[in-house]
Amino acid sequence: MFGTLGVIGYIGAYLSLQLGLIKGDGYLFPALNLCAASAVLISLTRDFNPFSMTIEISWCVISIIGMARLYLVHRFVTLSEEEAEVARRIVPGLKKDKVRRLLRLGQFVDAPEGEILTVQGEPVREVAMVLSGLCHIERGTKHVASISVGALVGELTFATGAPATASVRTVTPCRLFLIRREALLGFLQRNPEAMADMERSVAGDLRLKLAATTDRFSGMMTERDKPQE
Repeated sequence: MFGTLGVIGYIGAYLSLQLGLIKGDGYLFPALNLCAASAVLISLTRDFNPFSMTIEISWCVISIIGMARLYLVHRFVTLSEEEAEVARRIVPGLKKDKVRRLLRLGQFVDAPEGEILTVQGEPVREVAMVLSGLCHIERGTKHVASISVGALVGELTFATGAPATASVRTVTPCRLFLIRREALLGFLQRNPEAMADMERSVAGDLRLKLAATTDRFSGMMTERDKPQE
C-alpha cells in the first residue's frame, strides 16, 4: 500500500509540474516528493533493496534541502523599497533570490534633466525603469507622450536588437534602474520562468504609452478645434 502511494505521489507531482499546476520553485513540489519517497521507504522495510533505499533517502534529503532553501530565502533575503518596486514591475512572480541576481546585473542611477535614454533609429543598449521623475517620448522633433513612475524604456526592441522606435529624454531629474540589454537577455535565457513576467510587463507598459499618446493627440485636436476669438 505504501509503495503504491509513493508511486502515485511521484507521478502526480511530476505530472502536475509538467501541466503547470504547481511550480518547481515552491514548497509543494519538494513536499510531494518527500512524502512519496517516505512512502516508498516504508514499503522497503518489507522488501528491502539497498539501491532503492539509497535513492529514496537521497530523494528525501534533497527535498528537505530544497524546502530549507526556500524558507531561508523567504526569511532572510530582503529587498529595499526601490528593489521591490523593480521586481513588482518587471518580474513579479520571481523569487527573491533570483530577483537579487537580476538586480546585481543592473544599477540604480540619478539622471539629470535632459539625459537621453534612447535615440530614435539607434540600437537600445540599456533597458530602464523610471522610479521617479518625468520623461518625454519624442519622434523626430515632436513630443508624442510623457512617461513617469513605473514606465519602462527600451523594452519594445531590446529582445530583437532593432533600432529604437522613438527617443526618450528626461525632462526632470529622474531616478532610474538601468540594466544592459545583453545582461537582461542572458538572465531571461537562464530563467525562462521570468520571460512570461517580462512579456506581461512589456504589454502593460505598451498599453500605458498608447493611452498617453492618445490623450496627448486628443488634447492637441481639441485645442486646434477651439474657436478663435
